[in-house]
Amino acid sequence: MIVLILVRNGGRFRHFCTASLSSLEKPLYKSVHEASLVSKQLNNQLKTLVRSGQLRDARKMFDKMPHRDVYSWTTIIQGYIAATNYDQALILFSAMHVDPRVSADSHVLSVALKACCGQTSNLSFGESLHAFALKTYLLSSVFVASALLDLYKRNGMIEESCRLFSELPYRNTVTWTTIITGLVHAGRQKEGLMYFSEMSRFKGLPDTFTFAIALKACAGLRQVQHGREIHTHVILKGFDASVDVANSLFTMYTECGEMRDGLRLFESMCERDVVTWTSLITAYSRIGQEENAVNTFLLMRNSEAPPNEQTFASVFAACASLSRLVWGEQLHGNVFSLGLGDYLSVNNSMMNMYSTCGKLDSASVLFRGMRCRDIISWSTVIGGYSQAGFAEEGFEYFSWMRQSGTKPTGFALASLLSVSGNMAVLEQGRQVHALALCIGLEQSPAIGSALINMYSKCGSIVEASKVFEETERGAADIVALTAMISGYAEHGKSNEALDLFEKSLKVGLRPDAVSFISVLAACSHSGQLGLGFHYFNLMQDKYNMCPAKEHYGCMVDLLCRAERLSEAEKMIDEMPCKKDDVVWTTLLRACTAERDIERGRRAAERILEVEPTSSTALVTLANIYSSKGKWKEAAIVRKSMKSKGVIKEPGWSSILIKDRVSAFASGGRSHPQSDDIYSILELLVSWAEPRRYGCEMKRLLLQ
Repeated sequence: MIVLILVRNGGRFRHFCTASLSSLEKPLYKSVHEASLVSKQLNNQLKTLVRSGQLRDARKMFDKMPHRDVYSWTTIIQGYIAATNYDQALILFSAMHVDPRVSADSHVLSVALKACCGQTSNLSFGESLHAFALKTYLLSSVFVASALLDLYKRNGMIEESCRLFSELPYRNTVTWTTIITGLVHAGRQKEGLMYFSEMSRFKGLPDTFTFAIALKACAGLRQVQHGREIHTHVILKGFDASVDVANSLFTMYTECGEMRDGLRLFESMCERDVVTWTSLITAYSRIGQEENAVNTFLLMRNSEAPPNEQTFASVFAACASLSRLVWGEQLHGNVFSLGLGDYLSVNNSMMNMYSTCGKLDSASVLFRGMRCRDIISWSTVIGGYSQAGFAEEGFEYFSWMRQSGTKPTGFALASLLSVSGNMAVLEQGRQVHALALCIGLEQSPAIGSALINMYSKCGSIVEASKVFEETERGAADIVALTAMISGYAEHGKSNEALDLFEKSLKVGLRPDAVSFISVLAACSHSGQLGLGFHYFNLMQDKYNMCPAKEHYGCMVDLLCRAERLSEAEKMIDEMPCKKDDVVWTTLLRACTAERDIERGRRAAERILEVEPTSSTALVTLANIYSSKGKWKEAAIVRKSMKSKGVIKEPGWSSILIKDRVSAFASGGRSHPQSDDIYSILELLVSWAEPRRYGCEMKRLLLQ
C-alpha cells in the first residue's frame, strides 16, 4: 500500500510517497546502518594513523573519505596540532565550518582554540571562535571555557580571562586551575591565592596541579605561613605523595628562606625526580653554597634521575661562582656524552662559566659553534669580553649582533658602557648612549647608572651630572645615586658628593652598603676624618648594616691619609671580616710615605701571608729599606724576589686611534708598529736633548 506523507519543512509542505514497511523501510535502515559502520571503521583507521605520527597518510585518507563527520574533522585537526602545524589546523577548522553537512561541537571547538594557543598565538582567530561559542551556546562547555581561558592567559589578557571566568555558568577543576595559573604567571600572586581560597570552599575541586601553582604563588610572595597552611591541606588530601606537589613544596620553602624545612622535606621524599634534584642544586646556589650545589649534582648522578638541560645550567652557574674551571670542563664533557650539547640554556651557561673563569677563547669557540643563539648568548659573550677589559672584541661581537638583527638588551649595553669607562674611550661610550636612546632603553636603571659611571671614568663629570638629572626627573634609584656620588668623589668634588648623599637621605632614599662605600671614599679623598667616622657609625647604628671589608678599607685609607698609622693598623687587626691584601697594601704604602719601617715590615709580612708572590709588597718593602739607607735589608728583599721569580708589574696606558684601542706597557714591544714607534721616540729624544741641555745652561748662568 502506498502512503502519502506530508512533512512540514521551513513552513512549506513536502510530499513523500512511501511504500509499506515490509517493502521499503527495511532496506533503507540496513543501508544507513552499513554506512554508519563504514564511517566508524574509517574514523578508527584515521585515528590510528594520526596517533602513530603518520600525518601525511592520514591526510590522504581524510581527503578520500566519502563522508566526514565531526569526529573525522576533530581527529585530523588534532594531528596537525600534535605536529605543531597550527596554521593548517585552523585552515581545516575553517573548511569544516563552511561544510553544511557538519556542525561543530564543543570538542572540536576546544581543539581549534588549542591551535590558536600555538607558537604564533592567533589571538584574532581565537576571539572569532569566542564569538562563535557565544552564538552557538557552546561556551557552557567547560572544555571550551578552559581553552578560551588558556588562550587569553597566554596572550597576557588577564582581565579578559577574569571577566570570562566570572560569567561561566559551570566551573570545574580545570577552569579554576587555568585562571589561577594565569594570575600567578602574570605576577598577580595575591589574586591567584584569593581565587585558590574561593576554590577550596568547593569540596574535591583542587587537584595536584592546583596545589602546585598555589605553592608557587606563596613562593613568589615569600608567604611561608600561607605555604605551611597549604602544606597541611596537601597532607589531609593525601597529595603529599605526589612528586609534583612535593617539588612545589620544596621550592616554596627554599625560596622563602626556610632551607632547613626544605632539606627535611627533601630527605623525607620517597621519590625524587630530575626536578627535585635540580631544585636543590638551585637552592644551594641561591644562598651562596655553590660547593654543596656541585656535591648535590654528584649525588644525583648516583641516583636513578638523569640530569636534564636545566640541571646542567644550574651546575655550570655554581662552577662559575666558584671559578672552578676544571669542574666546568669535566661537566662540559658530561654534557656531550648525554647528548645535551644543543640545548641553548646549557650553551649559555657554559659560555658564562668559561668567561667568568677567564677562558674567553673557549667561550668564543663555543659561541661560534652554536647552531642558534638568543639574546642571552650575545649578552653573555659581549659581557665576558667587556668585563675582562677587551673593549675591541666586545664591540666587535656587539656589531655582529646588530648585523644579525638581534635587539640588544640593557645588560649588553651596560657591559659595553662599563668597558668604555674602564678603558676611557669616551667616543665609543657616547655611541652606545645614542643607541640606548634610539631603542628606548635610556630610562633603564642599569643603563642610567652605567652611563653615569662611564662618563665619570672618562673624565666628563658634566655629562654624568646631566644623565643623573634625567634619572632624577623619572624615579631616581639608589644605584644611580651611588654612581653619581662615586663620580664626584673620583673627580675631587667631595663636597658635591656628600651634599648629594645628604639630600638623598632627606627625600627618603634608603642607602645601601655600596652607597656608604662611595660616601666613605669621598670623605677619604677630601681628608674629612671626623665625617668619615660619622657615616661609618651611622650605617651601623641607624641602618643596621655590618661593615664589610670594603668599608673598613675606606676607613683605613682615611686614617692613613691623616697620618694616623697606629690607629689604622689597630682597625685592621680588629676587623671582624676576613682581611685581604688590599687593606694591608694601603697601610704599607702609607708606611712608605712616612718611612715607618717596622710597621711597613709587619704590613708586608701580612700581605705575603695572603699572597706570597706579591710584587707590590716586596717592591714597596725594598723601597722603604732603601729610603732609610738600609741597603743590606733592601738587597735581601730583592734577592728574595729574584729567587721566587717575582717581577714588578710594568705600568701601562692605552689610547683610542681610528676606533682601535692600543695598549702600551713600559718597555713593551708587542704592538705591531712597535719598531716605528721606537724610531719616532728616538727622533724626539735626539731633537729634545740639545734643547734640554741649552735650558739647563741658561738656568745655571742665571743662578
